[in-house]
Amino acid sequence: MWKYSIVFFLTLIVFVGCGDSCDNENPTVQLVNRSAEKADVQIKTSGGNTENINNIEPGTSSSKRSFAPGEIEFTVTIQNVKDPIVYVLYAQNCNEYTVTINEDNSVTSSGNKLDKTII
Repeated sequence: MWKYSIVFFLTLIVFVGCGDSCDNENPTVQLVNRSAEKADVQIKTSGGNTENINNIEPGTSSSKRSFAPGEIEFTVTIQNVKDPIVYVLYAQNCNEYTVTINEDNSVTSSGNKLDKTII
């Protein structure tokens, strides 16, 4: 009988310890360039900092960056495109985002809640 209790207890620990768990982590952002040209991106964070990611080649992605939550402004300059594109993302804690420079030189984003599994 005690064997069943131990198995039940261990199973309970695994289920309680698994799943979505976020300790208020800052959002992360990855840039993806699907356009036919190189892109430079200036990022203004909600905290007032500015970061530049230059020479993102077509078909490539940047590494993930972590920023303070809030309004993040991306100014995207695409080689051989006259005007820069300004894109604003409202980023929340415990989320990861992908900002995509599309084939038609538009900018879109998608996001997912961070999934941290503890076993």
